[in-house]
Amino acid sequence: MGVGFSMKNWLKNLIKLDSKPKVSLIENFRTIYSHFLRLLGARREALQILKDPDRDPRQDLALPLGVTLESLNLIGNTCSLDLVRVFQQIQKLIQRNPDQKIGAAFFQTLHANDFPNAGPFPRKELLSLPDLLDYGHELAIEGMFDLLDRYDPSWGKAKKVQSGLPINLHVMDLDGGISEETDKKLLPREKILSRPMQALFRGMVYPGITWSGPIGVNLKGLMVIMAQSSSRPEEDFWDKTYALLSRDYMNYNSRLGYHYNSVEAYVSEVPENNHIRFMFKGGAADDIRRARRARFIGAVLENMDFEVVVQKDLVEARLLRKAGSLMEHQLDLIGRLMGCVRQRDMVMNNESIVSWHIEAFLRGNYCFDPNK
Repeated sequence: MGVGFSMKNWLKNLIKLDSKPKVSLIENFRTIYSHFLRLLGARREALQILKDPDRDPRQDLALPLGVTLESLNLIGNTCSLDLVRVFQQIQKLIQRNPDQKIGAAFFQTLHANDFPNAGPFPRKELLSLPDLLDYGHELAIEGMFDLLDRYDPSWGKAKKVQSGLPINLHVMDLDGGISEETDKKLLPREKILSRPMQALFRGMVYPGITWSGPIGVNLKGLMVIMAQSSSRPEEDFWDKTYALLSRDYMNYNSRLGYHYNSVEAYVSEVPENNHIRFMFKGGAADDIRRARRARFIGAVLENMDFEVVVQKDLVEARLLRKAGSLMEHQLDLIGRLMGCVRQRDMVMNNESIVSWHIEAFLRGNYCFDPNK
């Protein structure tokens, strides 16, 4: 498996990364989410202090820097000792020399190569305190992105959603993600209030997006699917799709057929807090055609201004700190892309087909009609 890819739902019973009892799981999710919100608030406060000439950084920066470190550890143990050391050095420097600015010379002394990577993405140079705060934010995003790997959501109480799509979607509410008026076991899609989940749904149900039915796979492709299905347990083929939701947050994990897809997003009116994190892996075809589909997905996301890493059949991408309206638009497009790529690895017979699919999607030809 590629670097940065975490073993997902179908291996959780083997890994046993955590074993929280059912009654406490949703509360545990909510607690971790509250730490994430604390980090967002602390980072924003620190940035405002640095921009305000009337604030005293010696007194004012100590609290938000401390909250940032504490929250990182509580979210996902992603805060390395080297990062702790750097924040402590900054706090001491401010206390000893309150009038001295923390300039580039200080950050050139950091051993940044010892810091943990934020997922598979290359780390930018740390040349200022805002850069370091951005880096901490990215570590927190990765910790939240892997939340459903560390805690098996099947142990918690989740509502099944009447989505109108062939996905076995179950949701857990962190804070304001679904309507409080709903007490039925089957939750209508319209009762989901989460801003990022609503945006993703708009793309998933967009006209021309098909989630079921044949896609014109040839006989050779069909034989590959049959061979793959005969070697995998039946319960592994259709798994539950889970989403953790709040009013501004979504963590969506789906296994459909032979591919796995995960989307995490925070969408608010504060651009510096916003992010989308995307992952796609797998397929029913051979390694070459799965890799071609991954390159198709990666190229589309790059066109959408995502930072993208593609390794074989694994695609990982992120978009950080953009306006909420843009984030909603990108989630809409991701929803369309998720529906479009279904079984498309089976038809990726050569590189020219990859290029044609990229151009077709960008033109809005979501059903990949060769006559359009």
